[in-house]
Amino acid sequence: MSEFEDWVAELKQKRDELKVRLHLAGKDAEDEWDNLVSDWDKFVRETQLDKSAEEVGEAAKELGLRMKMAFDRMKDAKD
Repeated sequence: MSEFEDWVAELKQKRDELKVRLHLAGKDAEDEWDNLVSDWDKFVRETQLDKSAEEVGEAAKELGLRMKMAFDRMKDAKD
């Protein structure tokens, strides 16, 4: 093989590896998103019950922090 052909083969391998990594990162992000949606739905259901404003506020704060951290991880994974 020529040096050029070696270089092209290496680029193809790196391209394929990146494609797999992007797919896996996408699946992880999708799973995390599904979990966040589930948590959001649970939060909405629970706030409809007899909860004090303090309990609702703490639950909202916790969910908001988790969502922010998840969005930050997704953004970092994309970069």
